[in-house]
Amino acid sequence: VDLPKEYGGGKATVIAWIWARTVPSPDPAFADVQVPIASSFLLSSKKGKEAWIAPIVDKGAKTIRYEIRTKGTKDEIATAKTGTKEGRGANFRCIVSDTAITPDYVKKMGRDGRMGQTLIAIVAEGNRSRVYVAPSEAHEELALSAKPEWKPETGLPDDPRNFWTVDYGLTTFGDLFTDRQLVALNTFSDLVHEARARIEADALAAGLVSDDTPLRDGGKGAKAYAEAVSVYLAFAIDRLADAGSSIATWSTSEFIRFTFARQALPMTWDFAECNVMSTSTGNFQGAVDWVWKALLGFGPNADGHLIQQDAQTVILPEGAVISTDPPYYDNIGYADLSDYFYVWLRRSIKDIYPDLSGTLAVPKAEELVATPYRHGGRENAEKHFLTGMTSAISSLSKQSTSNFPATIYYAFKQSEIEQEGLSSTGWATFIQAIITAGYSIVGTWPVRTERAARTIASGTNALANSVVLVCRKKDASADTITRAEFIRALKRELPPAIAELQAANIAPAWACSRVVRLCSKAMTAR
Repeated sequence: VDLPKEYGGGKATVIAWIWARTVPSPDPAFADVQVPIASSFLLSSKKGKEAWIAPIVDKGAKTIRYEIRTKGTKDEIATAKTGTKEGRGANFRCIVSDTAITPDYVKKMGRDGRMGQTLIAIVAEGNRSRVYVAPSEAHEELALSAKPEWKPETGLPDDPRNFWTVDYGLTTFGDLFTDRQLVALNTFSDLVHEARARIEADALAAGLVSDDTPLRDGGKGAKAYAEAVSVYLAFAIDRLADAGSSIATWSTSEFIRFTFARQALPMTWDFAECNVMSTSTGNFQGAVDWVWKALLGFGPNADGHLIQQDAQTVILPEGAVISTDPPYYDNIGYADLSDYFYVWLRRSIKDIYPDLSGTLAVPKAEELVATPYRHGGRENAEKHFLTGMTSAISSLSKQSTSNFPATIYYAFKQSEIEQEGLSSTGWATFIQAIITAGYSIVGTWPVRTERAARTIASGTNALANSVVLVCRKKDASADTITRAEFIRALKRELPPAIAELQAANIAPAWACSRVVRLCSKAMTAR
């Protein structure tokens, strides 16, 4: 991109293109004008480096262009921060006619295929800082000229709590990407196949054995090596898809906020289209580095095995030590969300793992989550979860070794802790399933499992942190405790336990997990 004179002129590499979604103005006099519905025009909130977008409206010509402003007053920054938003949700104001744009109107425009997008800023690599450039018509025309050869047509679930885009006309996973983003992802996916042949040739030249046994069958030769690297590259493409969708946004701290800032697909009104070939945020090299860092944590002295099977029927090796992170009631619909990545994995490596890639979408029918839309209502969903979870944990309990405890994770939503504490329906149902399955809870550990940098919003399904339940098989000959004995045990053990937690400065919400352990121990250890 060409830099303006105030930045010294010349050329600079683009980091990201900033777009705003648009709808036709609701005012009949300007019905042919696509107006921006942007949640913010602020680009940088860093002290001394403030920058924002100023829309310039020409009502006579019925046009809107965008300029970049820097620094400015607190009022100017505050105005830019709100974009064209008016309150919560999809409430906006038309910047041409000053007419209100309601959520129902936005939804109708989306469902009717009349929601568009307009380029409102370009972020470029400057000398030790970001540079913000006003877009031209040529920039937008070039971006919109991209024509992908393929796009994922897998439909999004009718789950408005976790998939907000469906109400606005974005109903397939392919709809979540711009055409230029699809071209980029298709290109990288196609290159995985080309790279595999070259990797195998290089491996043979380096002395690796010529062995036709594939990776999925335990191959150790050049073919399996090339397939393994291809899998890692496919993971990097999935990481790139996380950065490169029309749900990803630009942070005023000057980086791209990825699609999955929380465990859901929200609707975003302005988004950042990253340049995957830059050296900054959202690039392909960064995606590869992310995968490489994960690989560094793998144990080098043991093989890992992945089986896609119902937990209620799985047969474990004799003497297996169990550590499981099961679904969390209705908190996260992982199977539904997994399709976002699965459609790209399947395109890149379906011939390496044909058994795992045999379906167009991730299997969901047996997933143990209380999903009302999938089970015809909340009551049936809860019954499905409790019955299935009890069956699955009972199977694990029967196959547990008495030599080692089992560890079972439970993660809480931020809103679950704020609104219900550890007495929530999901938590209570989960504990009931464990006790009914024949386990005794002998310990609880609060564990920080979520990155502090993620987006958290009250009322969303963003995870907070986890509790690990340490369980042992209950002795079948144990006596049944009476209510009086239970109360005496609590009076005896709770006061010193609470004092210990207070001394250790444990947060109140996680202190509840210790209480749960004491109660469970009193109920099940006899």
